[in-house]
Amino acid sequence: MWVPEPEPPSPALDAERLLAVILEILDGRRTARLLRQVAVPGLAGRLASLVRPRSTRMVRPPRVCHPSPLVAELSVTVRREARALAVAARAEHRGGRWWFTAFEVLG
Repeated sequence: MWVPEPEPPSPALDAERLLAVILEILDGRRTARLLRQVAVPGLAGRLASLVRPRSTRMVRPPRVCHPSPLVAELSVTVRREARALAVAARAEHRGGRWWFTAFEVLG
């Protein structure tokens, strides 16, 4: 009887910390240079143009779905000033670390 080989487990991902870093950068609380350490180049450039002084906080821990062991799709509700907004992101494990390949604040 043939049994399929199980997929390897996903590399450890601290989704809450990774999302918090991006949100702190977008709020101007961390330097935009850090985007190059957590986001692929095209996304880092786009996000750098969105940096504004403001206050954004996660309302609850993020939800994480792994469509494959090296891909994570994240969502979280945030509060920015008096508004509740949704954040959707995609991270991929490349070169030994997780990189954001997509990041959107919806609202």
